[in-house]
Amino acid sequence: MSAALIAGRATLAVVHRDAQIFLSYRTRVLSQLANAIFTLTLFHFLAQLVHVDTFDSPRAYFAFVTVGVVILQVLSSCFGTPALVRQELVAGTFEKLVVSPFGALRGIVALTLFPFLYSLLLGSATIALATLLFGLQIDWALAPLCLPLAALSVLAFLPFGLLFAALTLVVKQSAVGTTWVIALLSLVGGLYFPVSLLPAWIRWVSEVQPFSTAVGLMRHLLVDSPLHASPWVGVAKLAAFALLLMPIAIATVSAAIRVGRRRGTILEY
Repeated sequence: MSAALIAGRATLAVVHRDAQIFLSYRTRVLSQLANAIFTLTLFHFLAQLVHVDTFDSPRAYFAFVTVGVVILQVLSSCFGTPALVRQELVAGTFEKLVVSPFGALRGIVALTLFPFLYSLLLGSATIALATLLFGLQIDWALAPLCLPLAALSVLAFLPFGLLFAALTLVVKQSAVGTTWVIALLSLVGGLYFPVSLLPAWIRWVSEVQPFSTAVGLMRHLLVDSPLHASPWVGVAKLAAFALLLMPIAIATVSAAIRVGRRRGTILEY
């Protein structure tokens, strides 16, 4: 059996384990769907208050913010990696990854797969609820392209989560800055309002991270929101973030693992 096949089976085993653990909490899915309905209801009524030139109707703003919420779910799945590593340390299961042939590095990467897949499922359910309950108009001809776009977006977002996971291995805390980063990206990434409304002195932040690009492309595909540049420019930007940052993130996690082994603290929490 080839090494790649063995690694693939080990990755699927980690995903299967994470899915079983998640489903063992029987009310979690229902509570998250209820939370999605509450969020959609909140923004549905808030949209009735929006009367600006950027949106020609409350329905337009509702579509705008709904897609932003879905992207935030995908983003949060990436930044949840540090908490997953911390959980493995506390549960005493990280040791199995460290001593197994699969290795700690590949184990940490495998931990990101189930949250991503679940975020896609939850995002799809959110879009479906918005369509059924509040009449969200979806461009079904382009909607299938959202799946490869979501995968590319995760590859662009994931390095940030892995960098924080490396920090977790060193300082043994999972929430070192992640909450603030997500909050900042929500504001400057155009989640709740267009980035054109930001002050000029901070607007540049929306151009130097992949979040706003992913949001703009997803809105273009799902609700036919206009783009200011070719969609291929946005795709190239996301690919560039993934290609440039992923090796750096993986190298950083590897370095954190080596530091933990050298200090004898890799399994401490």
